[in-house]
Order: sequence, then structure tokens, then C-alpha cells
Amino acid sequence: MINKLIINTGSMFSGKSTELQRQGERHLLAGHKVVFLKPDLDNRYGVNEIVNHKGVRVTAQSIPVDDDIRTYISDDIQIVLIDEVQFFDGRIFNDIWDLIERGKTVYCSGLDMDFRGQPFEVIANLMCLADEVNKFHAVCSHCGADAVYSAKLESDSTQRVELGEKDKYKPLCRNCYYEFME
Repeated sequence: MINKLIINTGSMFSGKSTELQRQGERHLLAGHKVVFLKPDLDNRYGVNEIVNHKGVRVTAQSIPVDDDIRTYISDDIQIVLIDEVQFFDGRIFNDIWDLIERGKTVYCSGLDMDFRGQPFEVIANLMCLADEVNKFHAVCSHCGADAVYSAKLESDSTQRVELGEKDKYKPLCRNCYYEFME
């Protein structure tokens, strides 16, 4: 098996977690040893599960965002799949680098930008290291075009990281996002 890094990124509601689940399922069908990881602060659907927007669940280890993820991965694991990678702190870059050097294939899914259109540093740095980057687009909730932004519905909220779903965010294309932010 070839060691590599694959990134799934894009706006909210674009299918990143669904793709991560699909990628993991393919490796399970191939008989590979797989582990799913997620940040502990993402507890929207449960502590030890990755759940996509259609309700499909996979078991995952919940990791503190400032922990060394390598301590959760046994030597026999071949495939590491990490959801919501943008929530981990910067040390994850070196952890992933080390996993790849140790022969693991790593898949990461995460938001590329926050609600202000600013890149998440972790995912931006990982994209530079990646062998493959898959950019996903949701459907704009206003006009139906490809959405590249995740707009926060409460304009007075300035918190960069605020967990939520369609109750707090909506996907917008570039033009609708600019209009929404005016």
C-alpha cells in the first residue's frame, strides 16, 4: 500500500464527511485496517461517531484537539481517516507527516474557510502536503449555483468556531455570499 495524504475540503453541506465515509468503506472492503478519528469538540451527533447530513454513522475515536493523534493509532492500522480536521491545532500537521512517513495513508476532511471567508490554517497547510485535494461544493441556498462559502445566519456572532448545522449556517455561492455580507 502506498502512503499518501488525501484532503476532502469545501463548504458546509458539500459532502466532505460522506466522501470520507465512502473512502473508509472502500478500504474496509479491501481488507485494510482502518481507524476513523474526529475532534472531541464536535459532539453535534454523539461523542464517538462521524455522522453525515443524511444520518449515516461510522464509529470514530474522539480526540482532544491539542492531543498527539499518533497515540491513538496502533501499528497495524493502515488507513487513518480524520473528520473536521480544521478544528485540530497546528501540531496535527507534524503528526500527519509522521504517519505518512510510517507508511500510513491518511484522509482528512474539513472546511477550507470560516464564515468570513478566511482559510483555516490547518487545512491550508495540509493541502500543501497532500498528494490529492478534492474540493467539494454545496448547493447555494439562494440561487442553486455551486456554493463555496458557509455563511453564518447570526450576523452579530463573531465566534470563529461555533458548531451548528442549517440552524446556524447556510451554503452560498460567491455572488450570493457577497450580497449576504453587505
